[in-house]
Amino acid sequence: MARERQLTFGKYGHMLNRRQAISPDGQWAIYDTRNDDSHIARTDGIEMVHLDSGEILSIYRTQIQSPYGPGVGAAAFHPIENQVVFIHGLDSCSIQKPYSAARRFGALVHVAIPGEYLHAEARTGLNTDGSRLRARGVLSGGTHAHSWNHDGWLSFTYNDAWLERTARTDNRVRDLRTVGFMRPGRTPVEGNDGESFSGSMQSFLAASVCDNARLGSDDIEQAVEECWIGRNGYLDKNGVRKAKALAYQGAVRNDLAELIHEVFVCDISIDGKQNFETNSSTEVTPSQLLEAASGCHQRRLTHTTSRKFPGVQGVRNWLVSSPDGKHLYAPMRDDNGIVQIHRIETLSGHIDQITQWEHSVEGQILLNSAGTVCSCICDQRVCLTHVTTGKSIWLTNRTEHPLIGAVHFVGEHRIAYNRMVGGTTEGYAQVFVCELE
Repeated sequence: MARERQLTFGKYGHMLNRRQAISPDGQWAIYDTRNDDSHIARTDGIEMVHLDSGEILSIYRTQIQSPYGPGVGAAAFHPIENQVVFIHGLDSCSIQKPYSAARRFGALVHVAIPGEYLHAEARTGLNTDGSRLRARGVLSGGTHAHSWNHDGWLSFTYNDAWLERTARTDNRVRDLRTVGFMRPGRTPVEGNDGESFSGSMQSFLAASVCDNARLGSDDIEQAVEECWIGRNGYLDKNGVRKAKALAYQGAVRNDLAELIHEVFVCDISIDGKQNFETNSSTEVTPSQLLEAASGCHQRRLTHTTSRKFPGVQGVRNWLVSSPDGKHLYAPMRDDNGIVQIHRIETLSGHIDQITQWEHSVEGQILLNSAGTVCSCICDQRVCLTHVTTGKSIWLTNRTEHPLIGAVHFVGEHRIAYNRMVGGTTEGYAQVFVCELE
């Protein structure tokens, strides 16, 4: 057993994001002040704690917080710069227009200038008749679950506002979820009324989704839980580097119409023209609202429908890539129904089962910086597993304070994670660190 130490003690939540919660220098952990995953709408603060001293600094706090929004959460550190991104509800949130999946955006705050945010993406509100104009690099819905790559690009999941609103009253319309990316580059939008605003980045959708996937096909009805592949992409079968690529879970239908989450890859072409959007500044139909940008090329990586327990399964888990981009990691069930860590080859889709546990994975899987060890929660204990040998060590015992979320690597000799101190129903999410030999 390793030595663990509690860092936060305030009577409110200290929720670490499931990825990129540690500062580039390894000195701080960023968190939001919710105490439950579903409480972003009512959460008003982003803070960070020093991993040695326990000093707490406030990074951002909403000005007019209510049960309906705006709300903040899921803060992620840039891997190189002292900048964070987090989910922020629209400033216009109210009882009539509350926080929702399509009414939020990515807020950017530099640690040296706490309290001041920039909009990551540009956003346009719906026209009065519900139609939408597609402008290059501009969205009209909500981004969330943001993740940085080393070039300062952001990935995100996305819900469109028109689809969200229309699906409430028209059962022919489905509120589909997809994934996309942002690249640096200011994107101006006329007006700033809380529904529309300019952004410091250009935004594009990456996955190709549809509302009725053909049975047994590669069509997907939603794309979720994405990650960037590699620190600098990956090499294709011809040795050509795909410098920008996303992996995500795509929901396909098998021959029995059952929904299965397979792994998909989107290669992002960044040629000299930087051509991502073809329908620039033109009105689009509902079926075009979630069209992928023209420079995105999607391919199915896994085909697991013949397995006893097909697809990615278990607790909610974002895919994780090795630093060299050769492998992806995801939770899948073995033939006994136990959720184990699996490794997937980025080129072939070949799957290897890494762990052989008696208990299922209970939290987000993460990798250390070298890509040699993965961390997670299993049997309510912190576990580290060597990705080649499959050998695992358990660093903590089960206690009355449940573990939640992800186990974050801090350099080579420390990890950070959340425990619910006080029990599952009345405790607060607190930050703990554990020193490694």
